[in-house]
Amino acid sequence: MLNITPVEFLNRACHRVLPIPRIIYLKIRFMKTLLLTFVLSLFCACAFSQKITGKWTCEKEVVKTLQMGYDDLYCTYKFKKNGVMIIKIKGQTVFDHDPYNYERDHIRSGSIKIKGHYEVKEGKISSIVENDDVDCFADEYNPPREENGMKAGPMFVGDISREAYYKKNKSQHLRKKLLDYRFLWDWDNEPITITKEELVIGDKLKCRR
Repeated sequence: MLNITPVEFLNRACHRVLPIPRIIYLKIRFMKTLLLTFVLSLFCACAFSQKITGKWTCEKEVVKTLQMGYDDLYCTYKFKKNGVMIIKIKGQTVFDHDPYNYERDHIRSGSIKIKGHYEVKEGKISSIVENDDVDCFADEYNPPREENGMKAGPMFVGDISREAYYKKNKSQHLRKKLLDYRFLWDWDNEPITITKEELVIGDKLKCRR
């Protein structure tokens, strides 16, 4: 039989039992810390995503680098809270088929619409754009003009056939041309900087509210 007093026995028993609650306490504390870190990171990610939502317009210096075949060109972005992004690129130019008759000037226009998805995480942005998410449209027309108080359209068969040809081929050209400017829509963990009035994605794309 052990020659110990009841008080010593209780002390030894407590020392044997106490380490177990200590381990459980540390585990609970670790889980709380882990959960808090997760919640904070999720909150930061949501707050960061909230900053990008809304409409943005490409800076002029960016638009000037886009060779789409139009004099007037602009590009806008719309980021929604549900992760959907809508990109619109539109351009227009006046094409002079007949330098001796200004009334035969034609307007050529084109538009690209991209509806894809985006994700912002840890200061970086990624996007998903499928082939069916891209719509391209082109048009050529002779602005209506007044003749004897009435509006008149194209009067030549050549105008009509040329306009139809332009619509079909330019649309295909715009889709191919879009591949030259992937920085506008194709992002894979690109660094992103957002302020109240400016959005920067990667090292090429700059937009403003």
